Amino acid sequence: MSEAIADRDTADPAENDGADASAYVLRSRAEIIHVLRDLIRTRALATVHMSGAQGSLVTPLLAIDDAAGELIFDGSGNEALNRSVVRAESLLFVSAQDKVKIRFSTPPARVVQWQAEEAFAAPIPAELLRLQRREFYRVLAPVARTVQCIVPVEVGSKYSYVETRVYDIGLGGVAIIAQPGQIPAQAGTRHENCRIVLPDAGNVVVTLEVRSTFEMKLLNGKSAIRIGCQFVRLSAANSSLVQRYTMRMERDRKRRE
Repeated sequence: MSEAIADRDTADPAENDGADASAYVLRSRAEIIHVLRDLIRTRALATVHMSGAQGSLVTPLLAIDDAAGELIFDGSGNEALNRSVVRAESLLFVSAQDKVKIRFSTPPARVVQWQAEEAFAAPIPAELLRLQRREFYRVLAPVARTVQCIVPVEVGSKYSYVETRVYDIGLGGVAIIAQPGQIPAQAGTRHENCRIVLPDAGNVVVTLEVRSTFEMKLLNGKSAIRIGCQFVRLSAANSSLVQRYTMRMERDRKRRE
């Protein structure tokens, strides 16, 4: 059974994470189920906040019932808390995985039997927030093995494919280095179908939104622009590629220390 938290503030701890959180909302059922299965596989805990109740429940997610379209999660040894779960008109789940905050809401839950134990089942959410922040860990791309980001730039009625160098990368986005004037870099500009070539990991095709620019001097004395970009709705598959790459770069860095 899960841990009951009776005196914890039931306000959503993710509600103050910023007004741009909508950029990270998943609505594809396949992507939502992929994220939920990852939480189940890694035995991540979720805090469940119940509408109209003062307590909250810390619980593992147990399984996905594909036939019923439900998410199964554990109950509590506190019967009063279990009754609150069933009576709640809606449930808010807050969890995290690899420093990425995950949040979703479901309609009411029902009591079910899972592996001969009492548990709860709630409909699979229609939306799921994967909140990826700029401060959530980026790695510097190694100079010895350059990571390229190819940006399509419209020129007249055609596209020019500009090769830029990745400065750093993480789940929230990427910083690229380009020559001045090479690509539009006004804040808010979106570049679709950008291809990031991760050595020994694969290609990530993504939409980038420019968030900041910074003039810098290269070692050869030439000027360049470092452009900080945010990933726009990074898919679960691309997120996994980026995560595997950053983890491998971090392991390599630690071995060199």
